[in-house]
This record gives sequence, structure tokens and C-alpha cells, in this order.
Amino acid sequence: MAERPGWHGIPPSADRYVPPLQLDVPAHRVVLPARSPALWVDLRYADGSSRTMKGFAMAWTTTAVLAQWIEYSRAREAWVLATCCRRRTLTPQPTTPSPVRPA
Repeated sequence: MAERPGWHGIPPSADRYVPPLQLDVPAHRVVLPARSPALWVDLRYADGSSRTMKGFAMAWTTTAVLAQWIEYSRAREAWVLATCCRRRTLTPQPTTPSPVRPA
């Protein structure tokens, strides 16, 4: 059993990646933020399955969001309905100072 929870090993090859269903790229009125807000995105697939991923809103319109997330160690993105996204709060992780070593 792995010492840490989560996925370990070599990422699967690109031919096993199945992209989610996505909208056409909007032609105009796209907002490109200076900082991309964190979000939860509900991705839907052609086989009827769905999954929620944590990611960022890279751009948006009034009805669609360009969501970006990491899957199989690669950045992925798709235009999805705005109703499939909700804001995610990032909490700063405490930093631990390095131990001081005597000279």
C-alpha cells in the first residue's frame, strides 16, 4: 500500500484522456481577468458520467466559463456553462520557518 493517499506512478498516456463535453468558444464579450478566481467545476462526459474538479476560471461570459484544471499531471481546459461552476476559497497554508542550525 502507498505511504501517501492519492495517485502514484507514471501518468497515463495522452491517448487515454477523454475530454469533457464543452461549449463552443464565445465570439465576443469575454472577460479576461488579471487573476483567475478559484472554482469547483462540474464536468460532464459523453457517456453520461460527471466529476467535480478544482480549478480556475481563466475567462468568462455571462453564460459560460473557461475552466482550467489539472488532470493526469497536465493542465486541461474547457468552456462550460456558468451554472456548472462555483467559487472556491483558497486558504493560505501556514509556512514553517526553517530550523536554525548552530554555527
